Amino acid sequence: MNFLSMDYFIMVAKERSFTKAAKRLGITQQTLSAHIANLEREVGCELFVRHVPLELTYAGRTFLRYANGFQREHTMMMQEFGDIAHDESGVLRVAVGHTRGQAIMPRVIAAFQRKRPGIAIDMIEGVNESHGQRLSDGEVDLAIAHFAHAIPGVEFIDFYDEEMQLVISRSLWMQVVGRSPGEAEAYIARGDLTPLNQCPFVLGHCNDIDGRIGDELFQRSGFRPIVKVRSDNMQTLLALAKLGVGATLMVRQFLHGTQDDEALSGIKVLPLGQSARYSIGFGIRRQDYRWSALNDFMTVARAMVGA
Repeated sequence: MNFLSMDYFIMVAKERSFTKAAKRLGITQQTLSAHIANLEREVGCELFVRHVPLELTYAGRTFLRYANGFQREHTMMMQEFGDIAHDESGVLRVAVGHTRGQAIMPRVIAAFQRKRPGIAIDMIEGVNESHGQRLSDGEVDLAIAHFAHAIPGVEFIDFYDEEMQLVISRSLWMQVVGRSPGEAEAYIARGDLTPLNQCPFVLGHCNDIDGRIGDELFQRSGFRPIVKVRSDNMQTLLALAKLGVGATLMVRQFLHGTQDDEALSGIKVLPLGQSARYSIGFGIRRQDYRWSALNDFMTVARAMVGA
């Protein structure tokens, strides 16, 4: 039994397919099947129920728990010895949301590369809620996300605060609020969207932060919004808002980090009060040794983004 066979097993368990796992590993299906068969002979148990898709047996689930642990310990050991030997090479795996990645990661990565040019960054992008599981499964070294709940074996470190803002085209704004824009702005600044109860909206889905905050604001305001479009792509929502299809909720850091003054000239951007603010943190696995590249990345990121 060796670390390579364990890595192969973990990939098969993740993909639930020998074909897909072999493709991701860059080996033949026959080679992969032989490794798994050798593992099964060595432990004396079948690890997979071989139907489509593959399913872990009870022994397979038990072996996966140990394999994940061995993989984490092996990675930590190699990182520690790399630091001892002053080895400046390696890959840092970072999970981050698509929008957050666009808003903050380019300048963070550029600054980090100046400090640690031998460390490559592997960015794994996805919805906020998926990153905790990626940390637990050992798929990533670091996650940048809003963590609403504790995760066993994961440590949270403060990074910065994000804020959602209301974005609406100026033409739609005047149609909706009529002759009392000042009064409407005062309501909205308190997180009360009542002046927009007849306004169409283009919103994110409820399984991510923008959609969830939107739902909370609408519930507090006492009305169900007129939703014209739902999308997980903030660029799409912003484009629709600029065209007057509907108002939307947008992360302030994304809006001002990716749009220049000319791009913002045709829209109104309004704060939504304290209830639209939330914390973003670093999530890392709780372990005995922390790789120096991980510490350096967090230090650089804080300097570039954090207050």
